Amino acid sequence: MGREGVRGPWGCDLTGIANADILSDMKTFTVRDLDREPGAVLDACEREGAVKIRRRNGRTYTLKPDASARPRMPLRDWLDDLEQRRRKLFPKPVLTRNQAREFDRSLANEDRVL
Repeated sequence: MGREGVRGPWGCDLTGIANADILSDMKTFTVRDLDREPGAVLDACEREGAVKIRRRNGRTYTLKPDASARPRMPLRDWLDDLEQRRRKLFPKPVLTRNQAREFDRSLANEDRVL
């Protein structure tokens, strides 16, 4: 097999160094994409972990999201923290259990009244 086996449909060499970034797993955008659709580029960066930005002269730049200021906490810990903050803001229940049941019953019957 000659060199024809590694050429693309337009006759360009697909194994060359200039195409190495195009063949990588990292998503590549152009400067024009960054200018016209910055949200899409940043969303892909968040989803993929990093993206490449390519200029017309062939130079590429890697765009990575900053590490978050706080590490993500597990859902259970987040819910517990939320409950603690709620109890601090509202130490006494707004409604008693009986009042809450009555309120729920009135909401359930509201469509029957109308």
